[in-house]
Amino acid sequence: MDERQDEAGIGTLIARAIGDGRAYAQAELDYWKALAIDRIADARAAAILGVIVFLLAQAGAIALIVGLLMILTPIVGAVAATLIVVIVAGGCAVLAARAAMTRFRRATRPRQMP
Repeated sequence: MDERQDEAGIGTLIARAIGDGRAYAQAELDYWKALAIDRIADARAAAILGVIVFLLAQAGAIALIVGLLMILTPIVGAVAATLIVVIVAGGCAVLAARAAMTRFRRATRPRQMP
């Protein structure tokens, strides 16, 4: 009779261990799911704020260009002022694009290269 109680006890212990294992696995899954949802929410907020920053910076750049045109027009004329502003803005854009491409190439280089 003692053997039967031990067998039932072992079966019960094994069933409990399996149940505990499943509960632990579910808790881990729930944790990682909650963490992923939280990170996605943070990334979404950062993306929205990034778009707002980009739009405000673009508006500021347009205001700066219009202001430079207004300042230069009485001095050199409308056509020359437009050319000066376009050349300077284009030069700044080229420098920024070259810097961005350098960083992009560095970020996408093969592992073996330093």
